[in-house]
Amino acid sequence: MPRFINPKHLMGATKNSLSGLVFAWKGEQAFRHEVLVLVVLAALLAVTDKDAGQWLMVLGGWLGVMVVELLNSADEESFDLVTTEWNEHVKRGKDMASAAIFLAMVINAGIWTYVFLLN
Repeated sequence: MPRFINPKHLMGATKNSLSGLVFAWKGEQAFRHEVLVLVVLAALLAVTDKDAGQWLMVLGGWLGVMVVELLNSADEESFDLVTTEWNEHVKRGKDMASAAIFLAMVINAGIWTYVFLLN
């Protein structure tokens, strides 16, 4: 195996990533909702006979929302370690992360409109 591939590191990183997904599933209702949307989107793509490029656009776009959701949840966990008291800076940070999710969803509305209504 090439020297730049470290199986032990790869296995550890994979374990950490899967652990993060489990924490999100168990602790974040929004993430569970987004997983449900992912399943519904896959079913809708299947029954509407969309091509591979359309699958990639729709599912890739929605996975992007889920990525932003995971980052938002990680930020919230970090903010909550800083203080549990109300703080304007913490509120701004949480609100901006929430806005990032909103914008990712707006992008998806455009993707879905194109794939399911215009194409």
